[in-house]
Amino acid sequence: MGISIQKLESLVDTVVLPFEKFILADERLALYLADPEVAKIHNFAVAKLTIYSYSDLNRAYAYIQKGAKAHREKKIPLENLKEFYSLYFELCKEWNQQNREADDRYGTNLAMIEQFVYEAFKKVDESKENFYIYGSDVLKQDIEKMHYRDDAKVSAEDFYAEGSMDALDILDIVECCSALSEVVQDHHIAHDEAYFRSVNNYFHAYAMILEKNAEFKDIGFSLFKLSEFLENYSATLPEHTQKKKALVVLNAIVDDLISWAKSVLQERTAVDIHYLDASLLSSIIQLEMLFAPVAEENDDELEFF
Repeated sequence: MGISIQKLESLVDTVVLPFEKFILADERLALYLADPEVAKIHNFAVAKLTIYSYSDLNRAYAYIQKGAKAHREKKIPLENLKEFYSLYFELCKEWNQQNREADDRYGTNLAMIEQFVYEAFKKVDESKENFYIYGSDVLKQDIEKMHYRDDAKVSAEDFYAEGSMDALDILDIVECCSALSEVVQDHHIAHDEAYFRSVNNYFHAYAMILEKNAEFKDIGFSLFKLSEFLENYSATLPEHTQKKKALVVLNAIVDDLISWAKSVLQERTAVDIHYLDASLLSSIIQLEMLFAPVAEENDDELEFF
């Protein structure tokens, strides 16, 4: 099964990022997500479920069962579970209204996933109508918080006018991006374990610099995810069957970061300083899911095209 890069980025931008930001900012979950083990379980959970719901119903069902098991074990006890799932499916349905295909595969899959979630998490004798809170004032307020309007975009010029970042911090970001480019795109060295560990060090350093500024936390957070991926796979990547794909994606990420730094921090021409958020996370999701162990993700390789 597969999903186009365009649809992947659209889902990330419209569903995954808004929902992730809402969850991470919710005080009811802060205590649980502060635990590194819980955060690890949560890492990419929304992205994987969203993509599997679109492209592979069997994987989505297996993922829900895994999530239900984690909830039952009280690793992530959510008292407001119905609200969060209702909100998630509402976002998915809104996306599908704007991107519906002729056979409405995603709409059909979504209805089945909605049923899976209800059956996996419901209380005894609880109806589906009572489990989901569609149409409630609470859900309407949540949706309103998450909708990203064009008039809420921050341009590069406006960002500079705010004065939230000094010249030295900007220089650090630009120089680190340049150094990252030299390391990743050096075609004259062997792509061995030392190479991938060196690349990881630069991505991690770049993430730390970006995360210092509130406006760039999303990019920093995504790069931390990438750094974690490289840390886990540096030893096996040199001989991995997906090595060439990994190098293509890593080079594309660096190209995007260079263009972003240029338009946001140097030329100040970017209409929206967050324009790279969804694309960057989409690229990292591709890596994470292409390299996921077979035992964790079932048997079929997920194809991106």
